[in-house]
Amino acid sequence: MFPRLKIVNPVWVLALLCTAYSLSFFQRVSPSVLSMDLMEAFSVDAAGFGLISSATMLGYAITQIPSGMLTDILGGRRALVLYQMLAGLFCIAFTFCENLMPAVVCRFMLGLTLACNVPAYKLLASCVPAERYAQYCSVLTGCGAVGTLLASSPLVAVTGLVGWRVALLMVGIFTVILGGMMYVLLSDGDVAPGAAPLSVRENVRELRSGIAVVVRMKNFWFIVVWFMFMIGNLFTLLTAWWGSYLMQANGLSKDMAGLSMSIMSLAPLPFLMVFPWLSDRVVHSRRVFLLLAALLESLALGYLCLHTDAPLSFAELTAVGLVISVVTNCMGPLSFTMVKESVPASALASACGFLNSTGPVVSALMQTLLGVLVSWSIAEGATAMQAYGNAFWLLFAGSLVSFVATLFMKDTLKS
Repeated sequence: MFPRLKIVNPVWVLALLCTAYSLSFFQRVSPSVLSMDLMEAFSVDAAGFGLISSATMLGYAITQIPSGMLTDILGGRRALVLYQMLAGLFCIAFTFCENLMPAVVCRFMLGLTLACNVPAYKLLASCVPAERYAQYCSVLTGCGAVGTLLASSPLVAVTGLVGWRVALLMVGIFTVILGGMMYVLLSDGDVAPGAAPLSVRENVRELRSGIAVVVRMKNFWFIVVWFMFMIGNLFTLLTAWWGSYLMQANGLSKDMAGLSMSIMSLAPLPFLMVFPWLSDRVVHSRRVFLLLAALLESLALGYLCLHTDAPLSFAELTAVGLVISVVTNCMGPLSFTMVKESVPASALASACGFLNSTGPVVSALMQTLLGVLVSWSIAEGATAMQAYGNAFWLLFAGSLVSFVATLFMKDTLKS
């Protein structure tokens, strides 16, 4: 169907996949910027808002492994279109919620549909030369920064004009339209030629064999530990607490907080191609980048935890945010490249899905826990600055665990 409209150029395929991933990241980050609006709309405190944001991440975490298996069995295009359509519909449904529990349910269901990156990784693996995969993967994953950017100052501006409900309604409608475009324009490049109808039984057999190999790979589990806490910390901050930390603890206005997050979002973009190039051509290592990323995130979070006496300046907050954004958005793709260079092709999407589930699982738990800790500390008489600083020690501990994992990790880049 629509054979003449199919796109085969990897660059155009990447552009379409990047658009989808940017929207997926936007959906995860937007509650942070809309935190005050959502608390007011649903009459909840920080703990109640934590339920809304963590429900999204919990759903996103749960769907990763099923989406990987679904992609390995049915193919990337079919899985991608399905998730894209459902994401748009649940985003639209959320805008009609009036009470907390329906909102939590809608955000959880929305989270279940945001796994577009998993089929995207496999689609890229089928149409991009192996020596260029790290660069393409880095651009795709780095487009999370674009989603963060869209969910910062632009979202603030739009909500100021039409309100948050109409703004998210427009996003949901566009997401559905994008899913239709993918159905028409993408091809089943990751499905073996002549496999129509698909041999589901054969694909399941190969998938089981591939998974059996993956679970016995020690290095895979070290990569998982690194990803779990590094990306979990990023999601915890950007999708829930960073915006409110800027405004509630440090006194930034909504516009200034949006500007700070916009700068954080743009910062990784110049490095998206630089780090993979350095990894492939100069350093000849992937592990060293993951090690440095964990170290720098630990230092940045430690700075926030230790400075609780007075609000930090806009420059200080933005600098810390830049460090966290760059070392996660730009180094995360290298972890997926390490997985691609290690696991059997038959289980690639499933392995990536499992890896990608770990960060959101940690984030879902941390978001709720941080909300409870912040609310409790404030109720006990602590200032907002002290409450957030004490809660951030949990994130600091996670980044240290990631650092230790890299000490036992082996490189996958062949010399």
